[in-house]
Amino acid sequence: MQNELLQVLAIAVVIAPITTGFTEIFKRYTPAEGKLLPVLSIGTGILLACVWAMAFDHLPLIGAYALAGLLSGLASVGVYQIVKPNEEVK
Repeated sequence: MQNELLQVLAIAVVIAPITTGFTEIFKRYTPAEGKLLPVLSIGTGILLACVWAMAFDHLPLIGAYALAGLLSGLASVGVYQIVKPNEEVK
């Protein structure tokens, strides 16, 4: 179990920069804005991870790879930065 989790995280780390690149291409060359960009980023991450699974013949683990794609899509769009500190509250 622990080995599979490490594999998912490793795949997410490798795919995240590629997903970020595709997200930047979406931002610059398409009229996609706002709430559509996270969806495109997550979809791109999942697609890249599934292609990776098929390329290395890991079809039984495609669910784990899709999870890695989801994580890379969320990381590339910056979901971890959604929570902003409220400067009025001190």
